[in-house]
Amino acid sequence: MKDLFEFQQRLDRVIGRVEAWSYADSDSDAGAGLPVEVATELRALASAAPTVALTRGVRRAQDALDDGLSAEAVAAELYGVRAELGSGGTQGSPPPSPSR
Repeated sequence: MKDLFEFQQRLDRVIGRVEAWSYADSDSDAGAGLPVEVATELRALASAAPTVALTRGVRRAQDALDDGLSAEAVAAELYGVRAELGSGGTQGSPPPSPSR
């Protein structure tokens, strides 16, 4: 249970980073380093995932990032991982996804 809680905390931090990247001004270099940092965080998150299903979800987010998709596409995959955590019987419920 502790592993799931720690994973959820890390997932929420990565989601926050992706959201920051999403809201960064595209006309400036403000978000230039964020995709690289997010990629590193996603690799670490995938290796720490406590279940195969969660690992697959994080890897889908990695694939979206590697394919050059938008921050919103990466975030959508991570929201799916968050939903998987919520349906996996963890205590409490995950924070809601921001509205689109």
